[in-house]
This record gives sequence, C-alpha cells and structure tokens, in this order.
Amino acid sequence: MQAKEPTTLRNQISRFNPVDIALFLSALGLARRAQRVRRVPVPEVVEDIAARGGGGRDHPVPRVELAAVRASTRWRLWFGGFDTCLIRSLVLGGLLAGRGEVMLNIGFRPGEEQPSIDGHAWVTVDGNPVGADGDLARERYTRVLTVAFLRGSGEK
Repeated sequence: MQAKEPTTLRNQISRFNPVDIALFLSALGLARRAQRVRRVPVPEVVEDIAARGGGGRDHPVPRVELAAVRASTRWRLWFGGFDTCLIRSLVLGGLLAGRGEVMLNIGFRPGEEQPSIDGHAWVTVDGNPVGADGDLARERYTRVLTVAFLRGSGEK
C-alpha cells in the first residue's frame, strides 16, 4: 500500500478546476499589464491593475498567490517578460484589490556585496504581509514606497 501524499493547498488545486483556471487567466492578464512597470511609473501601473483586478478577493490568499506566481512565471516563459518580486506583487495585489487595504510595498536593504543595495517588493493586506515575498520582507527590508490598490480607480 502506497503512502498517501500529504494534503496541501498546492495538491488540492487542480489545473483543470474552473475556479483555478479563472484565477490563472485573470492573473495572466494582470501579469501582462504589470510588465509596463519597465516604462511607466509604479503608481500608474498599480492604479491600472487595481481597476482591472479584484478577481481573487473571494478566494483564500494561498490560492490567489499560487495563481499570481504561476501567471508571472508563465508570462516570462511564454512571452519573455520579467518574473520578479515586483511583477508577482503587482499581480497578487491586483487580484486581492477590494479585500481590505491592499498595499504594494517596495523596500531596500544593504546588499550582500558592498557597496550595493538589494530591493524587494511585497503586498500587505490590512497591514499584514501576504505570501512568500511578504514574509521575507517583514524583517529584512526598509520600506520606502507604499502604493494602495484602490478598486474603481484608473481607466477601464
């Protein structure tokens, strides 16, 4: 008799589950919009994404985070864009828009090799970091920019 694989959210989420497919497609669209951050100021990108996002506000955060990570990774593989903590955070924040106070945070710390600076982006909901990027940032980075994902803003 084979040992049963432990139940985790990742194991429960099926690639063919309609909810997960809808979340992924929504996240993929946001990942495309997030790529604009290379040439458009961060607050404008956040406003645009917040206006189009919100599709994940009724789902558990780990499920939404997984959709954001998958979409960012697939976008890079399929279309050659970036898959960074900033892109993942823009997508995650967009999906969570409308679920309390959702904020994009960007912080810095001294780099491992002097002289250098490391940057990081993460999302908070009601002041609490969410996802793997948020957990990493809480203790290690000094926040220098915070931008709210406000639903109803931006152009449609």
